Amino acid sequence: MGHISENAMKQITDAFGRRLQNSGITRVQWIALYYVKTKSKISQRDLSNLMNIMDSSAGRLIDRLERDGLIERERNNTDRRVIYINLTDKGDKLITDLLPIGIQFNDDLIAGIDEKELMIYEKVLNKMISNMKK
Repeated sequence: MGHISENAMKQITDAFGRRLQNSGITRVQWIALYYVKTKSKISQRDLSNLMNIMDSSAGRLIDRLERDGLIERERNNTDRRVIYINLTDKGDKLITDLLPIGIQFNDDLIAGIDEKELMIYEKVLNKMISNMKK
């Protein structure tokens, strides 16, 4: 079962990466920008948790996005340890322009699968994830 899940995830992530090939950003960068766009305010720690990556990996990702002028960091005034991530105008425009790629990819991914099947699939995956946390 694990092999099938791993194979499916690799094929899905590779396919989405190919869709972004000419966009100038990677799949991981797209995901980060998407979360920053959809959350009103997000800390670096929350972003790493949402992306299920280590804080150090998130830090390197954010460094690159900041270097490319897509995001900016903002320290919390009450707790200087907390760093918030915001989109720059350039980052907001980029992810806004690329959102249709994500929407179309999702539509293509679930084409021919009815809602009941998707609900069962989500339920099974959540159970598997829960089993691994025990």
